[in-house]
Formats: sequence, structure tokens, C-alpha cells
Amino acid sequence: MSIGQIRARLEEILQFMQPHWEFVNCHMVSYLTEKYWQRYMPDELKIEVPDVESVQSCIETVFWKNANKGVDTDEFSGFKRFLGTCERQRLDKCVDLLTPMEVLFKELGLAADLEQNLSIKEFMSEKKRHEVEITATLVDRLIQSSVAHRDTTEVFVVDAGDGKGYLSSRLALQYGHRVLGIDFQELNTESALERNRKLQRVWNGLVKRSGLQQQGLTPARCGKKPATNENISYKPVESLIKQGALYKTTAAFITPDINISELLKQHFPDAADTSYICLTGLHTCGNLAPTCLRVFHEQAHCKLICNIGCCYHLLQEEYAKPEYFENEKVSALQTSTGFPMSQFLRDKGIALGRNARMLATQSLERVTSERSLMNISLYYRALLEVLIWESASDLKQKVQVGKIRKYSNFSEYIELCSKKLSTSNADLHWSAESIERVQQQYAFDAHYMHLFHLMRMCFAQVLESLILLDRLLYLKELGYEKSYLLSVFDAVISPRRFGIIAVKDADR
Repeated sequence: MSIGQIRARLEEILQFMQPHWEFVNCHMVSYLTEKYWQRYMPDELKIEVPDVESVQSCIETVFWKNANKGVDTDEFSGFKRFLGTCERQRLDKCVDLLTPMEVLFKELGLAADLEQNLSIKEFMSEKKRHEVEITATLVDRLIQSSVAHRDTTEVFVVDAGDGKGYLSSRLALQYGHRVLGIDFQELNTESALERNRKLQRVWNGLVKRSGLQQQGLTPARCGKKPATNENISYKPVESLIKQGALYKTTAAFITPDINISELLKQHFPDAADTSYICLTGLHTCGNLAPTCLRVFHEQAHCKLICNIGCCYHLLQEEYAKPEYFENEKVSALQTSTGFPMSQFLRDKGIALGRNARMLATQSLERVTSERSLMNISLYYRALLEVLIWESASDLKQKVQVGKIRKYSNFSEYIELCSKKLSTSNADLHWSAESIERVQQQYAFDAHYMHLFHLMRMCFAQVLESLILLDRLLYLKELGYEKSYLLSVFDAVISPRRFGIIAVKDADR
């Protein structure tokens, strides 16, 4: 793919988004008070859903049946066109820009697929297992391909945003890579090492268990003689993985100025200035993903990067208006913004906005797959905002409730909110009559709010495309011809599924 192709696609997405920026940056808290349905929904679509029954039928026909390839009808043609137009701007529809896995492997001289011959289900959720197994295999294959063309055997993996060490442990235990996990939270680094020690003690048993399962045999429970089969080609992991020899952690905040080589030498004394460094990260949050791309470019010994980002709402933008940032401590440590990265979008002064970035983290695929409607807490919070507007208008759009748990109806929700707010500057209480009146007044709107929520989610992957193509273009503008954007995970299992991969030429 060329720089021109990426710029053309970004231009197309920007033109598509031009009339919708206010829509994607609206906050569902204000859905009722700001009359969002009347304000943002086109008249031709409003006509198609004149009552509650038609709203429910629209959701079923356009989102559920359409998503699951049900029987098509001529109903709700306007909504279907809207959904189709959004889909055409999604990254997975950019066949000229999104590199298929098999094409990447062919270009890098790798085998045709990511055959996973080891499945370890213990110590992590099913979702995390899916992500870790694929990413670890991919990173290992990329390293083997890249190192084969270089005069070096000193390879180190740096895992940015190491967290609990899921990926790092796998790279060390299964593939024998020397890995340095870096995480901002010291507690995380300690937990990661403890988890690795536990995993290490049972690793050979888990590998054997996986081998038996692949042969269709049921592994014996603890203390029982395991099933055997002469055809099992099991070879246990050797005990060369000594405690702490391959996997080490450190607590540090990663900025473009961090010296990865010096950090490696502190933990791996045999690391030389000529060592080959693979910088990776599985779901690097917010600014950490773009920061890793900058580290890859600016530090000569970082020869390979495989980064899968997430948490777009935590990105700090250069051209957006000042906004609330959840973690002020992290914000204060940032030395660069996370969007835009490419000179092309920087020249345009493009800004997304926090609510748009929050929307970019959502997954329409998962929602349609599970046929799940908007969480009722969003509707209750919108009703609460009505009460706030009526009784304390000076606090409208200023009250932050946060997560409210364990309630069975709106009255209980309000009671919990009141208790929570009474500990802050806001002391808000409402009578049972007011609570009942608001529920009755807006009962009709709840159905339309569900549909509005789904319509807004149609933009999620369009916004994600804008963010990720900006990162790819940044690398292309810097001259990295071997830079790729590809789909790594199953979209339903792991919605944040796109990875950025780049390899430096031998002479860089």
C-alpha cells in the first residue's frame, strides 16, 4: 500500500464524518434533556419508525437479522442504507490497506498460517487465551523471520504495558525468548513475576495436558495416571527456563525518551549495544500505543514492533479542546500527544473529541452477535439528568455518578446515586412522586434511545479506522516500507483486534 492510498482513504473518512462530528460527540447522559432523537436523527429515518412497535421491528430487522444474515425485506430501507454507508468506511472493508495475514507471511517469508500447537487454558480467561496465543505465536514468527536476515543472535523482547505478564510469560516459557516486561504500576510488575513463577512450576504438565487434548484424549485429574497414546509426539519443555532467567520486569513510565537499550542492560547484563530488540504490546492503553511507535522509530536497536492498541478514550489529542482526563497522574507524565500522529492529519488540525474516542472503543459486532441492547443504566442515568435539570440546573452535565451496582429498578438506582452524591459537593435527593413522574413521562423514549444507541455505534469502527490509519501513515511517512496494519483476533471475541507491525531494514 502506498502513502497516497492511505491519505485518500483518510480523506474519504473525513468527508464522510464531516456532518456527524456533533452526533458522535454527544453524551448519552443528555439524550433526554437535549432531545437528541429530534436533533440528530434525519427526518427520512424518523418517518420509518413512528411508534414503539416499528422501533422494535427496526432493531430486529436492521441490526439483528441483518447482522446474522436473516431474511431481508424492503422495510426500513433508510436505516439499512445508513448502516451500509457506515460499514463501507470501516477498516475491515479497506481491502487495499488492511494486510491479510497470509499476504504478510508471504512478504516476510513465513509459513502460510499461525498454527497454534499449544493451547493453555489455565491462568487466564478464554478471551485472554485467544489473544495471548495468537500474539505470542505471531511475535515469535516475526522475530525468526527478521533475525534470519541479520547477523545477530542477541534477541530481546520488550513488552510495553506488561500488566500481569500474560504475553511475556508465554514468549519466555513457550518460545524461550528473553523478555523485559515494562509496566507503569510497580504492583503489576510484582504480580506478573509471581504469576510467572506459578505458571513455571506447572508448565510441563500444562503442555502435556494440551498435547493429550489435541490427540482427543481426556487428561487425568491430579493424582491419577494420565492417559497415554503411542502416537502422541509430546516433548516436555526443558528445565533450562530457570527462575527469572528469561522473564524480568521493571516499573517505568514509557515515553519516547526512554532508553530501552540501557533499561535492558540493567536487567540483562549480557545485552549488547548490537542486540536486536522487538518492541511489542498487547492492548497498550491510550497514549502508550502511539508512544511505542515513536520509540520504535527513534531508538536504533528497536528493529521490530508488533503493537495492538486499545482504550482510545485515553488518548491525548493535540488539537482537541481541553477535556477531563481520568488519570491526572498519567496525564502529567505524558511528553507527547497520541493523536494525530501523521503529518497529513496534523496539517489539517484534526480533532476527534473524547466522546468520539470513547465510541471508537465500542464493538457493533459483539452487540449484534449477542443481540444485546443498551445497558439500562444509560437510560436511568439520562432520567437522573432530567431530575438534576429540574431541581439543580446549575449542576446539569456536571454530576459524575460513576458505576452504580446492584439495583433492580429506577427507584433503587436513584437511592444509590443519592447516597453516592451526598458524599461529594452535590447533595441531591428526590421524592418518590418525582421519580415515578419522570419514569412515566419518558417511558416512550426508552425504546427510541435503544435504537439511537445502536445508530451511534455504527460510527465506532469508522472512528477506529481513522485512528489506526493515522498510525500506519505515520510509519509510512517516516519511510518504513515494511509497515502493516492487519486484523489479528476474532472480532467478536476481542473487538480491539487490529495490530500495527513494522520491520526496519537491515541498514537502519
